[in-house]
Amino acid sequence: MTALIVDDEPFARRELRRTLEPSKDIQILGECGNAIDALTRIHVDKPDVVFLDIQMPQITGIEMLGMLDPQTMPQIVFLTAYDEYAVRAFEKNAFDYLLKPVTADRLELTLERLRNSFFRQDFSVLPEANHLRQIPCFSQNSVIFVKASDVEFVEARSTGIYVSDTDGQERPTALRLNILQQRTGLLRCHRQYLVNIDLVHKLQYLESGLAEFVTQRGRVIPISRRLLPEIKERLGIS
Repeated sequence: MTALIVDDEPFARRELRRTLEPSKDIQILGECGNAIDALTRIHVDKPDVVFLDIQMPQITGIEMLGMLDPQTMPQIVFLTAYDEYAVRAFEKNAFDYLLKPVTADRLELTLERLRNSFFRQDFSVLPEANHLRQIPCFSQNSVIFVKASDVEFVEARSTGIYVSDTDGQERPTALRLNILQQRTGLLRCHRQYLVNIDLVHKLQYLESGLAEFVTQRGRVIPISRRLLPEIKERLGIS
């Protein structure tokens, strides 16, 4: 069983690694100090289980869950010093969690459960995992957090997913188009595009029978023939 440790506290990461190491069937793939690094490691290394701290700066552990594809999500064991809300949610839905500092006996119970039952976890009860407040985007030597409400549109290309904001800046993101559609208010208008309907200036019909959105900044976003009836219904256009 492969594992990744995600916690912004170096001491907590070291202690958990030390407690895990006697378990010979656990291969620790690495440690991450923030959610951005963790997203990359999860996509690349595909660990079986992630020990995930809930309280991390910028992006919490629960918000990070909302950025993962449910179909490929590893098993998640939450780490928390004490979070009443999280504990109640996990108890109600049989999610597993470890209170810090993690003891060897309690950790062994978690490992036994992981060994015996790789069930798919359902995080829909946690609101923070269902709605993204911000989208982490890559810039040169940095990560830019773009508010979801400031996103004008998102485009999928062969080279990746690109987020365009209200300032006209375009940045790549590691999040997938279907996750952004599910976890933000962005509207799918084309196989390759999501658009912020609050920033649309007009819907323009073309002679070909197709249509396109024109944003307030004048960007033209195509609308697919398949999605046009659904979009017109949603906008109340007959």
